[in-house]
Amino acid sequence: MGEEIAISLKNISKCYKRYARPVDRLKEILLPDKSYAQEFWALRDISLDVPKGETLGIIGQNGSGKSTLLQIIAGTLTPTTGEVYVNGHVSALLELGSGFNPEFTGRQNVFFNGQILGLSREQIETKFDEIAAFAEIGDFIEHPVKTYSSGMALRLAFAVVANTEPSILIVDEALAVGDAKFQARCMKRIRQLKEQGVTILFVSHDSGSVKMLCNSAVLINHGRILEIGEPKEVINHYIALLSSDNNENEVEIENKESPGITLIEEKNDFIKKIEETSLHRHGNKLAIIKNVTLSDIEGEQVTKLETGKTFQISVLLEAKEQLSDLIVGISIRNLMGLVIYGMNTHLLNIKLPELNQNQELTVSFQIPCYMNKGVYTITVGIHSEEGLSYDWVDELVVFEVNNKIYCDGLMDLQSTVRFNIPKHRTKISNWPKYNCM
Repeated sequence: MGEEIAISLKNISKCYKRYARPVDRLKEILLPDKSYAQEFWALRDISLDVPKGETLGIIGQNGSGKSTLLQIIAGTLTPTTGEVYVNGHVSALLELGSGFNPEFTGRQNVFFNGQILGLSREQIETKFDEIAAFAEIGDFIEHPVKTYSSGMALRLAFAVVANTEPSILIVDEALAVGDAKFQARCMKRIRQLKEQGVTILFVSHDSGSVKMLCNSAVLINHGRILEIGEPKEVINHYIALLSSDNNENEVEIENKESPGITLIEEKNDFIKKIEETSLHRHGNKLAIIKNVTLSDIEGEQVTKLETGKTFQISVLLEAKEQLSDLIVGISIRNLMGLVIYGMNTHLLNIKLPELNQNQELTVSFQIPCYMNKGVYTITVGIHSEEGLSYDWVDELVVFEVNNKIYCDGLMDLQSTVRFNIPKHRTKISNWPKYNCM
């Protein structure tokens, strides 16, 4: 195995046995030739190579096998079949406060977990103040962990893991428990480790974090790898999977190799654009998106916007059946895939009219432009009140924003400045003299 590979998995599978009754376990021991268990395969034939220094996002629905896979990589679980190769020191935060003894104090658990993760007592003593400062739990570090809140336990667990100088870091959805300030501190530390060349496996339901942080992503469903590739593309596939009716392994992703929207007969310019480009489209097509335009407030179509001006996104849709529960939504993203703004008619408390078969409707969103200079995309979706996807097209419209005033960041909040020069009071040097009798 090459030195440039940090993790290599070859045909990894994991099977659990389920017994209808406890006595069936005993029967299977006494009668080994007969099985009384029902097999459940949490993972099936997983093969994956992760290069050193890679930040890999792992996404999938609950129960898809993500945590099982990470436990196998971390060495806390043995695969039923297959080979695992891990080249480097692994630090893993697999679940909230994992490895903590609730009867021990925070200080005792820091030393206990640090030694499990490969540090000597002297190294832990050197790093202890840094770990305690990162956790920010104050005097509670001298109290038993059983007295901690879930957030405090997470703070201490991540502080230990993040300061053990791992060559491979595994984080499994734990950061969602912390508050915003703590999440920001954790993400900053993860970015620092990434810059230092640490291999990172990052599991999160926050698609924006996966897109911004990860070099590549893996989509797992029903214990199998569906897709490996660019985070933005894999997350689009994941969204399509969540919105599909049957939620099976195969979800139609239309691209250059499989063009065409079969349920749309008329080939207007909008549909040709979808067919000729690698746009992700999914939904049952009970309602379809026929056109999307970007225009200024007067209705003139544009491809460039100016910060501070109001613009509108207009969606032309057509019902293929009689529908009374339509919800139309839009999402504006930057080129990293980060959602800048998302809104739909339901969140705006707008009830769209009932449509008959083949009836069209135009829905327009008027939005003030506070985006900073850059290139952005618009994603449009139609779904039912129950969340069933009728039609969804990812990053269909691309536009540019120009800002006459340079500012840093994603948004121009158009701040104003006021200043005031305080008036200097006249100093009285000669006070009147009084004779005290």
